[in-house]
Amino acid sequence: MTFMPLPNRSVPAVESTAQTKLLARLLEFAQRAESSPCIRVRARSAHCLSVVDLDTALLALPLQGHKYVRDAQRRIHIAPGEIFLAPHPTAVDIENIPDETSGYYIAIGIPVEEHVLSAARQLVREPIGGGTEGIACVPLDRHAEDLNDWLDAMEAGDLARACYSVVGVILGLYSQGHRGLLYPRVPSLSSRVRAMVAADPIREWSSAQVEAAIGMSGATLRRHLAAERVSLRKLIEDARLSHGLSLLLTTRLPVKSVAQRVGYASVSTFGKRFRERYGVEPSRVGGVGGI
Repeated sequence: MTFMPLPNRSVPAVESTAQTKLLARLLEFAQRAESSPCIRVRARSAHCLSVVDLDTALLALPLQGHKYVRDAQRRIHIAPGEIFLAPHPTAVDIENIPDETSGYYIAIGIPVEEHVLSAARQLVREPIGGGTEGIACVPLDRHAEDLNDWLDAMEAGDLARACYSVVGVILGLYSQGHRGLLYPRVPSLSSRVRAMVAADPIREWSSAQVEAAIGMSGATLRRHLAAERVSLRKLIEDARLSHGLSLLLTTRLPVKSVAQRVGYASVSTFGKRFRERYGVEPSRVGGVGGI
């Protein structure tokens, strides 16, 4: 999978000093080694990933290099000075392209959890509806103040204040017409199973264990999953591979270590399943990180 360049589309000029400073701060933050609740991405080779499951709403900020994202409706290009918005869980194709000068693709991803969306909904004094709900590319500068506050809070280790700042970004996006962010959504059964397996990917999950954890009989579980057009076996494998992708994109772990952490005793089997699922060798996105 390779995306053709979008016509008449260039990397946006970073016009304001305030935005330049914010991008520099974000880049410095993204390059630190310590872990944090956000996603820090660093990759040194271009790569395409097919049908990546985003399990939450997501804000992604390329800081070096740029990306193309495609869903079932549209294809967009995002560069430094812009924010990629996925307003709800979805599946997308992604191409990350390193910066020509530095040779790296570097980005920060901010998963938008349900408790943040719930807090934002409580502050909206009108029926939530209308507007757009698909993936989008939005200018960063209109959200610079909230993102600076978010970065201050993250650097101070104040996660509550960081969440409050993300609420500000969400409300700003909502006011710009991206109302799909705040549409109430009931998690699908498959997403619940995926999250459960991803929390303990090494475990040898059996149907009986999943049934007990979800609180459903085997027949009811199979019927609901069939309605969502997925099997339990595929869900478990997808959850493991998705967690493996996350580790490859956000850590410097070698492929062998990632395979072991997501329940694969054989690195070759992990590599084969990963290629089948995402259309790329795990070594293309592993070793130095990359969403």
